[in-house]
Amino acid sequence: MRQRPTGIAILALIFMGLGILSFLWSLFVFGFGGITTTVGALFGASGWSSSGVSNVVGGVIGMTTAIVQFIVAFGLWRLRPWAWILALIAVGLSVVNGVIGMFGGGFFTFCCGAFGLLIPLGLLIYLFSPGVRRAFGR
Repeated sequence: MRQRPTGIAILALIFMGLGILSFLWSLFVFGFGGITTTVGALFGASGWSSSGVSNVVGGVIGMTTAIVQFIVAFGLWRLRPWAWILALIAVGLSVVNGVIGMFGGGFFTFCCGAFGLLIPLGLLIYLFSPGVRRAFGR
């Protein structure tokens, strides 16, 4: 049996925690959106209704993301080769999302966004390290 690097165990636990938090928050957003859509439809408030639909869609996307985070956590814990690739994709998407978010505001937003990229970039460097790659058969 291959030895699981400590960093991978920590990363798997982080993904599990993120999955739990993402799922709970998305469930809340989904529920709030459903209530808002229903109230808006019942009372003819089209702004509420369309906002609620947007929240429902966001909740579904968030729950899907949470499920992917659970799958990544399980795969990392079990040192599955596909989990390494999925973790790279997840962290890579965080980097892309962060870069796009950097340009959504002024100088302060740009600086905060750049600082916020340090953790995902560090994770990418860690995932590409020789010991981690070897643990996943890469």
